Amino acid sequence: MFHQHFLSAPGTDLGPLDSGERVLWRGRCAVAEYAFDEASSLPRWTLPEETEVFVTDRRVRYSYADETTLRNGELFWLWPQHLRVQPGNRDTGRTATVTQIQLVCNGPEGSYPALVFAGGDLATVGDADRLANVLRQAIARFRVENATEIGVAPVHARMLSRLLIGPEFTNYQGGEGQTVSLLGSVPVPAQEPAAPAYAEPAPAYAEPAPAYAEPAPAYAEPAPAYAEPAYQEAAPAAYQEPAYAETVYAETAYQQPAYREPAYAEPAYEPAASSPVSSMPVSSMPVSPTPVSAVPVSSMPTSSMPTSSMPTSGGRGAPQRPGREADALRAEEAMRAEQDSRHSEPDLASRAASLAARVASLMSGGLDDDAAGRFGVQTANLSAYLNRADEPGSRH
Repeated sequence: MFHQHFLSAPGTDLGPLDSGERVLWRGRCAVAEYAFDEASSLPRWTLPEETEVFVTDRRVRYSYADETTLRNGELFWLWPQHLRVQPGNRDTGRTATVTQIQLVCNGPEGSYPALVFAGGDLATVGDADRLANVLRQAIARFRVENATEIGVAPVHARMLSRLLIGPEFTNYQGGEGQTVSLLGSVPVPAQEPAAPAYAEPAPAYAEPAPAYAEPAPAYAEPAPAYAEPAYQEAAPAAYQEPAYAETVYAETAYQQPAYREPAYAEPAYEPAASSPVSSMPVSSMPVSPTPVSAVPVSSMPTSSMPTSSMPTSGGRGAPQRPGREADALRAEEAMRAEQDSRHSEPDLASRAASLAARVASLMSGGLDDDAAGRFGVQTANLSAYLNRADEPGSRH
């Protein structure tokens, strides 16, 4: 429902006028409330042309009573902000409009409610002009006389005093109309929407309370003679967590150990001491074409520090001795030379043993040959036995 600013609730009696309040105009006309802040708004409420209107020096008051209801309302001179006379047009029929007097106010939340008077005793434009002049002088005089109570500034009070002697409203049928601004207006207080006329009556029938009430049981179960003692859990001793000192964990930096190719060591060949030279097996490997040094390799001094005891570069805190790589290379070459000597020396020993065996056989059989030579027998040629063509490495 729309907010109603200038109409009292139905059936409300406003009572007589205040003492000392003077009536300036009295007549009958239609009264309605419009919302000027809405375009093409419909009236919020209307009262017919039989409504009685009183214009006093403090307010405008209207009342309409019929056989069933009483509708009335009022507008105090604190609220009007604009006073306008809108003449009707010259048309006839449905398009014809009537002359109106509009009192536009400043409402809450930017609204502009207006109280409109038309018809009845305001049938002509001249009648509307005369009532508008009365309204203008009544509003201006009220605000000038009560400027201190209302809070009207002195400048506005002087401008309002000019409306008392200013030109009157003079309009004609079909004209544009005239508007007067009234300074020192007070906003209209917000009002709740009127309560609906119809109120739902209370139900005539009320459901009676039940006459029958269920009786309490005559038998009450006795309480057990034995009452189980209440179990109360002993309060745990105060537990104090030992102070925990967090150990700072430092992750050890990982360093990949240096890769070192292990030296190849072939098992050394050592002849048995109890076996004679002639029993040593002859190596099937060919004699190495590389000349063997006259100095035995085994007699060369080697490093007294074992290879396994030398620190590697991957160890933590290992000293970086200059020339370590050269020493490792020389040790590897010495190991290879020693292995070469172990392959070559058994072959020489076998050749020497073989030669000694042949010489022994020749000497044992050579005495007969020598004797045969002395006695005219042909001697043997030793060179044919020293270098035989079937042996590897023989020279021709």
